[in-house]
Amino acid sequence: MGAWGHGYFENDTAFDFMADIEESNNPKQIIENALDTAIESDYLDSDEGDAVIIAAIYIDRYINGTKYSSEDSDEPLDVDTFPDRNPNINLQDLKQKAIEALNKVINDESELNELWAENEEDYPDCRKGVEVLIQRLTR
Repeated sequence: MGAWGHGYFENDTAFDFMADIEESNNPKQIIENALDTAIESDYLDSDEGDAVIIAAIYIDRYINGTKYSSEDSDEPLDVDTFPDRNPNINLQDLKQKAIEALNKVINDESELNELWAENEEDYPDCRKGVEVLIQRLTR
């Protein structure tokens, strides 16, 4: 069984998708594909929802400079070093898609939302994490 938690990086799927972005020759396309898949879906499965969240985190990092590595970590997360390592990639134009896709993650047609709702104690934190991303990208 894989790791799972309510934080952005507390599950294996999130790290797998981050690796997909990092290993790609066209990381912007990987990010955009995740957003498009969510926007076009009638029902968003949990892996697709996790991909949307990570895609939005990359966009937030690029647009707002938000740091995601913990202060006590020896090494920064790849998302934090992504803009410096990819100065020719502009993610600004994906902001609206990210907002739309994140809204799908927290609606009734989302498996992640359903899974989170099963745990009444953690549900507010899970949902709040997505809402915070939406707020950052809406500025």
